[in-house]
Amino acid sequence: MKIIFSILFFFLSFSVMAQRADDVTNRELKALVGNWTGSVAYTNSDDNKMQATLKAQLEIIDLKDSLAFNFLYTDGDGKQSTAKYFMYIYEKGLKLSFDSALYDIVETRRRGPRVLLYAERAAVDNNRAVDFQEEIIMAPGILNITKGIRFGNMVDFFVRRKSLFVKN
Repeated sequence: MKIIFSILFFFLSFSVMAQRADDVTNRELKALVGNWTGSVAYTNSDDNKMQATLKAQLEIIDLKDSLAFNFLYTDGDGKQSTAKYFMYIYEKGLKLSFDSALYDIVETRRRGPRVLLYAERAAVDNNRAVDFQEEIIMAPGILNITKGIRFGNMVDFFVRRKSLFVKN
Protein backbone atom coordinates (compact mmCIF):
# COMPACT_ATOMS: atom_id res chain seq x y z
CA MET A 1 0.00 0.00 0.00
CA LYS A 2 2.85 2.38 0.83
CA ILE A 3 4.41 1.70 -2.57
CA ILE A 4 1.17 2.53 -4.41
CA PHE A 5 0.70 5.68 -2.35
CA SER A 6 4.32 6.73 -3.04
CA ILE A 7 3.91 6.19 -6.79
CA LEU A 8 0.64 8.15 -6.89
CA PHE A 9 2.16 10.97 -4.85
CA PHE A 10 5.17 11.13 -7.20
CA PHE A 11 3.04 11.32 -10.36
CA LEU A 12 0.67 13.85 -8.84
CA SER A 13 3.49 16.14 -7.71
CA PHE A 14 5.25 15.79 -11.08
CA SER A 15 2.12 16.64 -13.06
CA VAL A 16 1.43 19.70 -10.89
CA MET A 17 5.01 20.97 -11.37
CA ALA A 18 4.79 20.45 -15.15
CA GLN A 19 1.77 22.75 -15.56
CA ARG A 20 2.44 25.82 -17.71
CA ALA A 21 1.77 29.18 -16.09
CA ASP A 22 -1.27 31.12 -17.27
CA ASP A 23 -0.62 33.04 -20.45
CA VAL A 24 -0.42 36.82 -20.41
CA THR A 25 -3.37 38.48 -22.12
CA ASN A 26 -3.83 41.90 -23.69
CA ARG A 27 -6.31 42.71 -20.92
CA GLU A 28 -3.62 42.06 -18.30
CA LEU A 29 -1.20 44.37 -20.14
CA LYS A 30 -3.57 47.31 -19.62
CA ALA A 31 -2.00 47.77 -16.16
CA LEU A 32 1.08 49.11 -17.98
CA VAL A 33 -0.81 52.12 -19.38
CA GLY A 34 0.61 55.40 -18.07
CA ASN A 35 3.84 57.35 -17.80
CA TRP A 36 7.17 55.78 -16.82
CA THR A 37 10.65 57.12 -16.04
CA GLY A 38 13.91 55.22 -16.21
CA SER A 39 17.05 54.45 -18.15
CA VAL A 40 18.10 52.39 -21.14
CA ALA A 41 21.55 50.82 -21.50
CA TYR A 42 22.65 49.88 -25.04
CA THR A 43 25.52 47.55 -25.86
CA ASN A 44 27.23 47.87 -29.26
CA SER A 45 25.54 51.17 -30.05
CA ASP A 46 25.74 52.80 -33.49
CA ASP A 47 28.46 55.28 -32.48
CA ASN A 48 30.87 52.40 -31.71
CA LYS A 49 30.71 52.78 -27.93
CA MET A 50 30.68 49.50 -26.08
CA GLN A 51 27.86 50.73 -23.87
CA ALA A 52 25.75 53.85 -23.75
CA THR A 53 23.20 54.67 -21.05
CA LEU A 54 20.37 57.10 -21.76
CA LYS A 55 17.71 58.62 -19.55
CA ALA A 56 14.27 57.69 -20.84
CA GLN A 57 10.65 58.66 -20.51
CA LEU A 58 8.04 56.14 -21.61
CA GLU A 59 4.38 56.77 -22.28
CA ILE A 60 2.26 53.65 -22.77
CA ILE A 61 -1.07 54.25 -24.49
CA ASP A 62 -4.06 51.88 -24.60
CA LEU A 63 -5.14 51.30 -28.22
CA LYS A 64 -7.99 48.91 -27.23
CA ASP A 65 -6.46 45.82 -28.93
CA SER A 66 -2.78 46.70 -28.34
CA LEU A 67 -0.45 49.09 -26.54
CA ALA A 68 1.66 51.91 -28.00
CA PHE A 69 5.06 52.53 -26.40
CA ASN A 70 6.31 56.09 -26.96
CA PHE A 71 9.94 56.42 -25.84
CA LEU A 72 11.76 59.73 -25.36
CA TYR A 73 15.52 59.24 -24.89
CA THR A 74 17.94 61.89 -23.61
CA ASP A 75 21.70 61.31 -23.93
CA GLY A 76 24.44 62.84 -21.78
CA ASP A 77 24.70 65.87 -24.10
CA GLY A 78 20.99 66.63 -23.78
CA LYS A 79 20.17 65.42 -27.31
CA GLN A 80 16.70 63.85 -27.47
CA SER A 81 15.40 61.13 -29.75
CA THR A 82 12.11 59.28 -29.93
CA ALA A 83 10.95 55.79 -30.80
CA LYS A 84 7.51 54.25 -31.05
CA TYR A 85 6.68 50.55 -30.71
CA PHE A 86 3.47 48.59 -30.49
CA MET A 87 2.79 45.53 -28.32
CA TYR A 88 0.14 42.93 -28.99
CA ILE A 89 -0.30 39.37 -27.73
CA TYR A 90 -2.29 36.96 -29.89
CA GLU A 91 -2.83 33.30 -30.82
CA LYS A 92 -4.03 32.57 -27.28
CA GLY A 93 -0.86 33.88 -25.64
CA LEU A 94 1.61 32.11 -27.94
CA LYS A 95 2.80 35.09 -30.05
CA LEU A 96 4.05 38.57 -29.20
CA SER A 97 4.32 41.46 -31.60
CA PHE A 98 6.76 44.00 -30.12
CA ASP A 99 9.52 46.32 -31.27
CA SER A 100 8.42 45.91 -34.93
CA ALA A 101 8.96 42.14 -34.81
CA LEU A 102 7.01 38.93 -34.25
CA TYR A 103 8.15 36.65 -31.40
CA ASP A 104 7.15 33.22 -30.12
CA ILE A 105 6.34 33.37 -26.40
CA VAL A 106 8.46 30.53 -25.06
CA GLU A 107 7.80 30.94 -21.35
CA THR A 108 5.62 32.83 -18.92
CA ARG A 109 6.47 32.84 -15.21
CA ARG A 110 4.49 34.30 -12.36
CA ARG A 111 6.10 35.18 -9.04
CA GLY A 112 3.48 36.79 -6.81
CA PRO A 113 2.48 40.05 -8.51
CA ARG A 114 5.39 39.84 -10.99
CA VAL A 115 4.98 38.42 -14.49
CA LEU A 116 8.05 37.40 -16.50
CA LEU A 117 7.53 36.98 -20.23
CA TYR A 118 10.20 35.37 -22.44
CA ALA A 119 9.82 35.64 -26.21
CA GLU A 120 12.24 34.60 -28.97
CA ARG A 121 12.56 34.85 -32.74
CA ALA A 122 15.05 33.79 -35.37
CA ALA A 123 16.51 36.53 -37.57
CA VAL A 124 19.59 37.76 -39.42
CA ASP A 125 22.00 40.38 -38.04
CA ASN A 126 24.96 41.56 -40.17
CA ASN A 127 24.44 38.60 -42.54
CA ARG A 128 24.63 36.10 -39.67
CA ALA A 129 21.85 33.90 -38.32
CA VAL A 130 20.85 34.99 -34.81
CA ASP A 131 18.15 34.49 -32.23
CA PHE A 132 16.65 37.54 -30.54
CA GLN A 133 15.06 37.36 -27.11
CA GLU A 134 12.74 39.82 -25.37
CA GLU A 135 12.51 39.41 -21.61
CA ILE A 136 9.76 41.55 -20.13
CA ILE A 137 9.28 41.78 -16.37
CA MET A 138 6.07 43.47 -15.24
CA ALA A 139 5.22 44.23 -11.63
CA PRO A 140 3.15 46.90 -9.93
CA GLY A 141 5.04 50.12 -10.70
CA ILE A 142 8.03 48.38 -12.36
CA LEU A 143 8.74 47.49 -16.00
CA ASN A 144 12.01 45.94 -17.18
CA ILE A 145 12.61 45.09 -20.84
CA THR A 146 15.78 43.25 -21.86
CA LYS A 147 16.65 42.53 -25.48
CA GLY A 148 19.17 39.73 -25.93
CA ILE A 149 20.91 38.30 -28.97
CA ARG A 150 22.55 34.92 -29.56
CA PHE A 151 24.73 34.13 -32.55
CA GLY A 152 24.93 30.71 -34.24
CA ASN A 153 26.95 28.53 -31.88
CA MET A 154 26.43 30.53 -28.67
CA VAL A 155 24.56 28.91 -25.80
CA ASP A 156 23.44 32.00 -23.91
CA PHE A 157 22.01 35.34 -24.98
CA PHE A 158 24.01 38.49 -24.35
CA VAL A 159 22.27 41.75 -23.51
CA ARG A 160 21.98 44.23 -26.33
CA ARG A 161 19.55 46.62 -24.61
CA LYS A 162 18.26 46.77 -21.03
CA SER A 163 15.47 49.15 -20.03
CA LEU A 164 14.48 49.79 -16.42
CA PHE A 165 11.35 51.87 -15.72
CA VAL A 166 9.36 53.00 -12.69
CA LYS A 167 5.78 54.21 -13.04
CA ASN A 168 5.18 57.90 -12.29
